[in-house]
Amino acid sequence: MRRAAFVPTLDRLWLIVVLAFLLFYASIVPQPPNDLWWHLRIGRLIVESGHIPRTNLFAWTLPADTPFTYAAWLGEVWLYLLHAAGGVALLLFSRTLIVGIAFWLTAMEAERRSGSARIAAMATLLLGLMTFNNLIVRTQMWSWLPFVLILRLLRRYGDGEVPPRRLAAMPLLIALWSNLHGAFVLGLVLGGLVALGESWRWLRRPAERPFARLKALWLAVGASALAVMANPRGAGLYRYVLNLLGSAPVQQLIVEWQSPTPHGIANTTFFAVILGLLLLFAFGRRRLGPTDGLLLAFFLWMAWGSQRSVLWFGFVAAPILAEQVAALLPSRLLHADAPRNALNLVLALLVWLPVLLVQPWWVEEMPLPATYRAQVWHGTEAGPLLDRHTPVKAVAYLRDHPGGRLFNEMGYGSYLIWALPQQKVFIDPRVELFPYEMWLDYAAISHGVRYDRLLQDYGVDRLLIDRELQRDLSLSLAEDREWKLVYSDEVAEIWQRR
Repeated sequence: MRRAAFVPTLDRLWLIVVLAFLLFYASIVPQPPNDLWWHLRIGRLIVESGHIPRTNLFAWTLPADTPFTYAAWLGEVWLYLLHAAGGVALLLFSRTLIVGIAFWLTAMEAERRSGSARIAAMATLLLGLMTFNNLIVRTQMWSWLPFVLILRLLRRYGDGEVPPRRLAAMPLLIALWSNLHGAFVLGLVLGGLVALGESWRWLRRPAERPFARLKALWLAVGASALAVMANPRGAGLYRYVLNLLGSAPVQQLIVEWQSPTPHGIANTTFFAVILGLLLLFAFGRRRLGPTDGLLLAFFLWMAWGSQRSVLWFGFVAAPILAEQVAALLPSRLLHADAPRNALNLVLALLVWLPVLLVQPWWVEEMPLPATYRAQVWHGTEAGPLLDRHTPVKAVAYLRDHPGGRLFNEMGYGSYLIWALPQQKVFIDPRVELFPYEMWLDYAAISHGVRYDRLLQDYGVDRLLIDRELQRDLSLSLAEDREWKLVYSDEVAEIWQRR
C-alpha cells in the first residue's frame, strides 16, 4: 500500500501529462539578450564589491553618476551565483524548475477548489498557454513562487483551512520578495484584496466567521507592508515602484507593457479565458464570491493594460475557473472511482522523459525541428539556447577591435555590459534610466530617420546593429559613403565612420 501511493490515478495522469507538456515547452524557450546579461553584471559587481551600485555605470551617453535604483539586487546576486556555479545551463534549469513548482501549486489549488484533477489539468493548461511569452530567465522569475505561495495561503485561510499562525509566513515572504524584484507590491495587493473580500463576507454574515480571524488577516497585511522596509532602500522602494509605473519610456515604448492583442497563443488564450469566465458567471450554478470578484477584477485590469501582467491574472484565474467549471458537472463525475494502475506510472515516467532530454545540458543533441534550431546559437561558450539575436560573434569581433563611441541595438547593450565590460554602451534595457527624448532619438536612428544628423550630434563613430530589427538603418548605411561595413554575420552588423 505504501508503494501504491506513488502510482497515479487516471485523473492525476491527465495533470501529469499537462505539466510535462508545459515544462517541455518552457525548457526550450530561446533566451533573448535583453533581460539577463546586465542583471548578471550587477550581481557580479555586488558579490565582488560588497555593495549595491546606485548609478548609471555602463552607458557613455549619460554621466556615470546618473542615479539608478537596482531594486532587484538580491535577484541579481542569485542569478550571478547560479551562473558562476553552472553557467547559462543552470540558469535555464532553475527557471524551468520554478515554473514547474508554480504551475504544480496552482494545479493543486485548482484541484482543491474543483474536486477534480482533470478539471485542474484543464485550468493549468490554460494558465501555461497564457504564459508562453513570459518564460525567459530574468529577475522577474523570482516573483513567481512568492506570488503563488501568498495567493494559496490567503485563499486557504479565507476558506478556514489554515490557522492564523500560518499568516506569519506572509511578512517573511514579502521581506524576501522586496529584495528580489519590484513585483513584491503584488503580494501586498493580494493581501489587501483578500482582506477586503473577507471583511465584506464578515459584515454580511458575522456569525459565520469569528472576527479574530479577520483581525489576524489585516494584521498580516499591515505587517507585510512594514516588512518591505527590510531592503537597502527602505521606504524609498515604494517610490521606486511608483516612478517605474509612471515612466513614459516604460509605459509607452516597451511592447510587453502594452495592452495584449488577440495574436499568438498566449494572448489568444488570455482572451478565450476571459470569454469563458464571462459565460460561466452568466450561466453557471456557482455565484462569484466577493474575494474572488475583487481578485479577478484587479488582475484582469492589470492584464488588460500590460502583456507582462497576464501571468499574474493566470495564477489568480485558474483555480476560480476550475471551481466554476466543476459547479456545472454532476458530482458523480467529479468523484468517480479512479483505481491506481501500474500502467499509469509507466506512462507518467514516459511523458517526463522528453522533458529530461531537453534540459540545457542535452538539448543541443536533440533532433528538434530545423525551424526551431535556426532560432538559437549552437556550441557557443556563452551557453545553450541563446536566441540568435544575441550578438555572440559580433562582440567577439569588438573584443579584438576595441575603441570608439558605439551606437548599439538596445538588447545588444545588455550583452555588451556582461561580455565586453570595457565597451560603454549607447543604450540598454534599463529603460527608465534614459530620458524619453533619447528613446525617440534611438527609435529614429533605428528606422534610418535623420540618423546621420543624430549620430553626429551624439558623436557616434561605430554602430552595432541588428540586421533584422534595424533593417531600415542597415539599408541607409549601405548607401551612405560616410560609413563602411567592417563586420557582418547572420544577425549583426558593425559599421564604422570613414
